[in-house]
Amino acid sequence: MSSEIRQQRVAEMLFEELNIMVSGELADPRVSLVTVTHVDISKDLRNARVYVNHQDDSIRKRDLLKALEHATPWMRGQLATRLTLQFVPDLNFQYDDSPERAARVDEILRQISTERQPPTTPPVENR
Repeated sequence: MSSEIRQQRVAEMLFEELNIMVSGELADPRVSLVTVTHVDISKDLRNARVYVNHQDDSIRKRDLLKALEHATPWMRGQLATRLTLQFVPDLNFQYDDSPERAARVDEILRQISTERQPPTTPPVENR
């Protein structure tokens, strides 16, 4: 198996397991409504960058990342028991703001579309 395929398969396994853990197994209220959006793993499979997003506006990104960092040893232990990996990678959590940016771009495009529509004129009455 090529290293790129192995790298992709490990990233997919981590993505699935971390999503399960983060969405339903962590008791910390700061990580409620968190979704893992993507996992990038280094070529040597020793480091994983885990991108997360959340729908709770009351929680600051910094607090969310601290909570995930605090839970990292437990998550790595769980990964060690659930996955057949020689080495469980270090997990580095990053906030993924691409859903918010995509929503903002959609809103701007909608506004532009609305502004470019020709004004409707009332029908002229025949007399």
